[in-house]
Amino acid sequence: MMRTISTLAVSTFRETVRDRIFYLVGMFGFVMLASTAVLSPLTIGAQGKIMTDVGLAAMVVFGMLVVLLVGSNMVRKEVEKGTIVTILSKPVGRRQYLLGKFLGLNLTLVSMLGLMGVLFMLMLLMAPGSFSPAYLGAIYLTLLELVLINAVVVFFSTCVSAPLAAIFTLGTFVAGHLSQSIRDFGALQGTPFQQKLFNVIYYLLPNLEVFNMRGAVVHGETIAASHLLLATVYGVGYAGLLLILAGAVFQRRALRG
Repeated sequence: MMRTISTLAVSTFRETVRDRIFYLVGMFGFVMLASTAVLSPLTIGAQGKIMTDVGLAAMVVFGMLVVLLVGSNMVRKEVEKGTIVTILSKPVGRRQYLLGKFLGLNLTLVSMLGLMGVLFMLMLLMAPGSFSPAYLGAIYLTLLELVLINAVVVFFSTCVSAPLAAIFTLGTFVAGHLSQSIRDFGALQGTPFQQKLFNVIYYLLPNLEVFNMRGAVVHGETIAASHLLLATVYGVGYAGLLLILAGAVFQRRALRG
């Protein structure tokens, strides 16, 4: 079983890398280089902070582009072409298929953030005193966030069309960063029913602010090991639950060759 999943994961990774990853990394390098040139007249301290802010934000933006553009089409493309029936006619279960696709895109995200991270650190070396070990923690949390969002798009791709999967995933990303505000808004509502409704929404949505330490590290704060552990357990657990639900939905779906 593991060999089948790993084969699917590597195949997905190779397909994704051929199509998009190096273009995204190139865009990231351009943004970082351009920001360095623009910010060079500033003081060293200010330059480092702004470069860090831009760099960490760029990782999220380009990572989301990969998830939305690739993840939303991974399953749908093979369903529409009918090639998925051929794949599943081999000793490959539907849940194995989804897990392989999920892990393949995760390999792409790890590779992309790894390359971006190296380039990011090299750019910071151009501004002495700008590097902090906390940046590595922020990059790790960004990867966890993207892995969770990858699970979200896999779930939606088993239920709806590719454009809707991308839209719903983007909506989940935005709402996940606003989940605490949604809960606070619900607490201000008049009726107990409204308060409970907003509480339910809060607990159903992924709390993506758990992974957002980018602003904190830019301002010199560190990330506690306990927070990294909590975020890891939360991200992996939430992603695992979504994959179980996606597998259950996909198992009942009628596929045509």
